[in-house]
Amino acid sequence: MKYTARCTWPEKSKSWEYLGESESLEEFALAFATDKALAVDTEFVVIEKAGAESEIEFFKVTRASPYGLVTAAPRVESESGPGKAAPQDAPTAAVGGDDNFGGVEAIAGAWRGVIANVLMFVKAGAAALLFFLAAIFLAKWLFNAW
Repeated sequence: MKYTARCTWPEKSKSWEYLGESESLEEFALAFATDKALAVDTEFVVIEKAGAESEIEFFKVTRASPYGLVTAAPRVESESGPGKAAPQDAPTAAVGGDDNFGGVEAIAGAWRGVIANVLMFVKAGAAALLFFLAAIFLAKWLFNAW
């Protein structure tokens, strides 16, 4: 099949930089990254040249020697109108089957908040207990109470 590709980040290319044929979209993306010697964290888009129902996939370079790629969500730009690109948080078919709204990071953040609140109450209780014990000690020592 015929595919074409262009970089989208950090520098967005205005024209399609690379045209070629490959067995799969991923093989073409790897060939594009290798031939253009893309740097790590460079993002690019690959489109199948098959007409109206062509596939589109965004990739990000994760390592350079040998090249490693992962699928990426399209970046939202300020000049793009609605419908041109999906937001960063939105689930895409390229990511996988489940929603991409935080996952493990969101659960870890919730647990961090719970633990921080528990620690705050423990610290406040300990401070109140120490204040109470200090008041009893001062009353006994200074005023010879009890």
